[in-house]
Amino acid sequence: FLVLNMEYIFLVLNMEYIFLVLNMECELAALTTLLLLKRIKTTNKKKRRQRRWKVRYINRDRQTKGFYISTFLPMKIRDPSQFFKYTRMDVSTFTLLLNRLRRIVQVRKMNKPISVEERLVVTLHYLSQGSSMQTVAWKFKMGKSTVHCIIKEMCQAIFDVLHNDYLQPPRNEEEWLSIATSFENTWNFPHCLGALDGKHINMRAPNNSGSLYFNYKKNFSLVLLALCDSQYLFKIVEIGAFGSSSDGGVFQESEFCEKLQTDQLRIPRDAPIQGYSNQQDFPYFLVADAAFPLGQHIMRPYPGHLLTEEKENFNKRLSRARRVVENGFGILAARWRILLQTINADPNLVEAITKACVCLHNFLRVSSPAYCPPDYVDRVGDDNGAWRRELSQPLSSIGTSTHRNSTHRALQLRDQLAFYLNGEGVMH
Repeated sequence: FLVLNMEYIFLVLNMEYIFLVLNMECELAALTTLLLLKRIKTTNKKKRRQRRWKVRYINRDRQTKGFYISTFLPMKIRDPSQFFKYTRMDVSTFTLLLNRLRRIVQVRKMNKPISVEERLVVTLHYLSQGSSMQTVAWKFKMGKSTVHCIIKEMCQAIFDVLHNDYLQPPRNEEEWLSIATSFENTWNFPHCLGALDGKHINMRAPNNSGSLYFNYKKNFSLVLLALCDSQYLFKIVEIGAFGSSSDGGVFQESEFCEKLQTDQLRIPRDAPIQGYSNQQDFPYFLVADAAFPLGQHIMRPYPGHLLTEEKENFNKRLSRARRVVENGFGILAARWRILLQTINADPNLVEAITKACVCLHNFLRVSSPAYCPPDYVDRVGDDNGAWRRELSQPLSSIGTSTHRNSTHRALQLRDQLAFYLNGEGVMH
């Protein structure tokens, strides 16, 4: 009996040893497999795709039959009207922009380099015509990846060479007061420092973003928040808020709002409204629609439909003043049609594209009268700006604000302004 027990114990120990060895071998095999897979993955990342040719066969005649050589250069010399339709500027303004870009854009050393001018033409075509990158690549006889790199580089370069001169916020009280004076002279609305609005810039769904960029119109987008002066120039822009922030919270969560509330924008101090018998100090403010909260420095319309005549008149006057930002966005989208498309790019490139378009808008609004002729914008009393006929669908606005906690002071200020606009400040 003792011998049998010993044999049984020996057998059990042998079995445990065998299982232990097998288990260790399985773990070792699994670890080896994981290490091998990781090495293969790393090698594949480092290994560049082998190209069958340096330049595709159909693109080899780019320097003789590409759009830049065959069409653009003759257009530049012989057809100024078509040149303007294509680039949104005349030849002299194009040359001015090109010379700025040549200072910072480096042409790579290669067999058939793409000049800075051709890079600019590729980018302007993409921005102004709203074509896909693949369509641009076919037209210019380039690879799609080449066009992608050109657009990315040139949009950033356009912003770099223009924003210091054409997209700077007012730096002091005097510059803000200049905007307010122009607003009152042009639109008969006192103490107004600009019109505020936000638009969605649609794009493809970013990887692993969930619903962050998904807006109330069932599209993925970034939000372009902008302040416009009386001459349709964008003075302050903020790009990059998630499209899902579509309830008016876009502004309240923005850097611009924080600076406004903490007095970092250096807006003018309260002062009496010029020509008003009541010489009580009144704050300077921005005009906005229902997407923005009423505040000491933001005037929005009275809500509701059954309003008094005085409140209706106030809403009409405010809407008339606010129309400058609506027209500003309309001009921007009509001239730079890529903003009307669902942009097939990642959020960083969409932001760079949008910033480039805004800078080009301001640059051309100042440098080229043909960019925005008088009939291109709404006239007093109508909505017949030419840009409206060119757009079947304007940019989508951000949603109505759910903010219902306006201070007593803000409500009182709106009532005081309404009283003035219906009395001494009434339009005749």
